[in-house]
Amino acid sequence: MGSGEFLPWSAEAERFALGPVATGGPVALLATASAPEGDRVFDGWGTMGLAHFESLGLKARRVQLKTREDASRADLIDSIEDASMVFFSGGNPAYLARTLDGTPFLTAITKALAAGAVFAGCSAGAMVAGARAARPVGPAYRYVGLGLIPRLRFGVHWDRMPGFLPKESIVSGGDRSDCFVGIDESTAIVGDGTSWRVFGLGNAEVRQLGRHTKYRAGEEFSLA
Repeated sequence: MGSGEFLPWSAEAERFALGPVATGGPVALLATASAPEGDRVFDGWGTMGLAHFESLGLKARRVQLKTREDASRADLIDSIEDASMVFFSGGNPAYLARTLDGTPFLTAITKALAAGAVFAGCSAGAMVAGARAARPVGPAYRYVGLGLIPRLRFGVHWDRMPGFLPKESIVSGGDRSDCFVGIDESTAIVGDGTSWRVFGLGNAEVRQLGRHTKYRAGEEFSLA
């Protein structure tokens, strides 16, 4: 998601992502990226997430992971074993990546995904799903991918981005052969790393091999 987690517009995308596992385990909610903003903000995102998924008739639980030390806690790791979706809400992408990278919790996420769970992320949570940096220098916002989806990187708030950062400085961060998808605010893409569908109120812009193509809600695209 480019922005706008836990709002009514996202329900269609979340139900589509969960598919047949929608009646399975709970959605694990992680507001980790907002932890630097303090407990009030962190707890507020967790509460909002619980209310959102409960309104959809889905079980959810908060996972209180705030620091890198927390990412080694056995109780927090155990709390995502039965999750149908692991959902990271927004905040500071560099902080989120540093907190998770190389930790037992990140290993637990990859195991959960291999067992059929869904990874979901909004803003910072979406950025960390992307490919690792080919050249780890320059502005930190370009290099937050943890490699959950190889060869693909994500931009968020894409329709608002010209207001505070030049788009090309973000797109140019990875390997030349990587794909890049910029996701507008209140917009989501759902897929398996290759085939994707767009949901929400805006567009997804795919940049691949020098081509720029925009897709709107209901449209599908392939990155094969």
